[in-house]
Parts: sequence; C-alpha cells; structure tokens
Amino acid sequence: MNPATLYDHLTRARRDLLTTLRATPDGVLRASLLRGERFHSILDLLLHTAEVEDGWIHGDFQGLPMLQEGFPEVFSLPASPGTTLGLSAIEAYWAAVELGTRAYLGDLQGADLTRTVTLDDWPEGHRQFTLEGLIWHVLLHEVRHTAQIAALLRTQGIKPPQLDLLFYLPALETGRSAAPFVNPLPEDV
Repeated sequence: MNPATLYDHLTRARRDLLTTLRATPDGVLRASLLRGERFHSILDLLLHTAEVEDGWIHGDFQGLPMLQEGFPEVFSLPASPGTTLGLSAIEAYWAAVELGTRAYLGDLQGADLTRTVTLDDWPEGHRQFTLEGLIWHVLLHEVRHTAQIAALLRTQGIKPPQLDLLFYLPALETGRSAAPFVNPLPEDV
C-alpha cells in the first residue's frame, strides 16, 4: 500500500470519528482523561495530531510555513494541555491541512520517496531519514492517536466508530466500502 492510499483510509476513518465526536458532549471532549505533560483531553489529541501532520508535511518536507499560521486561534495557542479550541475550530484547521497533504502526496513520484530529509532540530544520530520513512511515521502517528481517542471514548461510555482498515477496503463483490454499514450516520443527523 502506498502512502496516498493509506492517507485516503485515514481521512475516511477521520470523518467517521469526527461524526462521533460531534455527537459527544463537550465536557467529555475537554475532560482531563490523560495524565502527562502534553495531552490531557480528546481535543488535545486531535489538535496535536493535526499540528504534527501540518508540521511534517508543510514545514519539514516542503519547507513551507505551517498552515496553522492562517488560523490565528490555533497559531496563538500556548503549547500546553487543555486546549481552549472547540471541535469545529480544530476540524476547520485539519480540513486545510488535509487538502495540503492530499495535494502533496498526490504529486509525489517514486524517486521523491528516497530523498533524504535532514532534521536540524533533532538529536545527533536521528537527523537524516528517507522521505518515505517519515511519511509513514506521520501516517502511523495518526493511527496511534486515533486509537487512543477511541479508547478514551470507551472509558466514557461512548461507542467509537469502527476504524479498522478492513472496513474501508472495497469489497470485491460490490466494489463498495463496508464502512457505511459498520458506521451508520447517527439518527439525529
């Protein structure tokens, strides 16, 4: 599977997760469910995941400013847990990041993936990687945090959507994804 194909899965699964999160009480989204220095809530994890994608894809890979600079409410946030942003603001930012990521991944050629990316702000011995390896890092980073969010929802008595790749693969018999069957839209939508 190539990175663009996995990213397509991630964005479809993200939409199903966001549908569930829109129906989740704000108090649950903001609840301090994690101990740690950086992330305490579901909203913290969502914002972090979007910022990481933005930073790697736009900043490190393309040498462009992060898209968050166009979102003052995101750009001006202090780097601490307990984001003050609501779900809709994070969604708007992530939608812009997604457009940029799709364009970037769609334009990549096979030879681009072997390019060496040097990370000047990383420790000695961890500065040079292939672009392909770093792209997989970014994609799997989202998978990991999405699983954390799904687990956090379960701790609050909320059933997360089915996010496994299997349910997004097209079925050979129908040519359609099983995701709409396993993740029906909420009745009040």
